[in-house]
Amino acid sequence: MNRRIAALTIAAVAVLGLTACSGSPSATDESSTKGESSAPAEQNTDQSVADACTEAGTKVQAASQELSSLDVSAAAADPQGTVDAFSKTVDAIGAAAESVGNPEVKAAVGDVYDDFGALRDVLSKVLVDQDTAAASEMTTIMADVQESSTALSTLCAG
Repeated sequence: MNRRIAALTIAAVAVLGLTACSGSPSATDESSTKGESSAPAEQNTDQSVADACTEAGTKVQAASQELSSLDVSAAAADPQGTVDAFSKTVDAIGAAAESVGNPEVKAAVGDVYDDFGALRDVLSKVLVDQDTAAASEMTTIMADVQESSTALSTLCAG
């Protein structure tokens, strides 16, 4: 039952979360969303929102395509492989952040990155660790993914 929930969650996130991102290009910064205070690597902080969205958009779209090719029916047969494939998407969103200098876009994509990372962690608990209690966290996390993706989409459409 929980594997079905996880598989449906992955499918729903593929449609809800990254569709919003791919429709409105952007990026994410792992360090800024984790609260780490590291010196920014020579980035153009004068970059416009539109330019930042365009720059990171192709990377986020590639992540979206990667996620849409994920075989949710394989979750039961290869739970770790499913989590690993999902992790590639999360990593790609993180890499997109590194390519952006605009702080607004970086923060918005950072929120998306954090939410997808949280979802990955819960999927790992449910699929790999067989922690049935963790499945209850998915509804909240999916709402967070939708909210952060919508915020990013709104920022980039503006």
